[in-house]
Amino acid sequence: GHAPSQVLLAFILDRADFAEDAFALYRDAAAQGDAEGDFNLGNAYLLGRGIAKDEKRALQHFSKAADAGHAGAVVLIAEWTAKDHPLLADRPPAQALAAVRRAAEAGHLPSMETLAQAYRTGRWQLSVDSQLAMDWQARATTLRAQRAAVKPPPPPKAAS
Repeated sequence: GHAPSQVLLAFILDRADFAEDAFALYRDAAAQGDAEGDFNLGNAYLLGRGIAKDEKRALQHFSKAADAGHAGAVVLIAEWTAKDHPLLADRPPAQALAAVRRAAEAGHLPSMETLAQAYRTGRWQLSVDSQLAMDWQARATTLRAQRAAVKPPPPPKAAS
């Protein structure tokens, strides 16, 4: 009954090709409100692993996980929104904007750039605002530069 343990065991079972057993555990964890359970249940429905493929149910679980703050789900919903995924075609503009803004505020570079473009063009019924567009683009540029400046450590030198 411990949702994080169910998710961990489900992950192990899924990797060992016991997809149906994994699905059942993800479902149990999600039923307890576990965001990781919902996210992985969404993946199972999206891919048809352990259950019949059902993209609408996948979206329901991804959305529930995103609402609970699951970083991967937040990014996935933002990316689908930015790419006008057919499952999100009926989503009100305010919800679309909120999904992308949430990912952008969490540091997702493509969402920052999508938001900047939305302010430039008025996407999602936004008022065109060149200042906000420049602000979001500047945030994206700064973050990209910060990430580029963080270099992995050099490999250890071979002993002579």
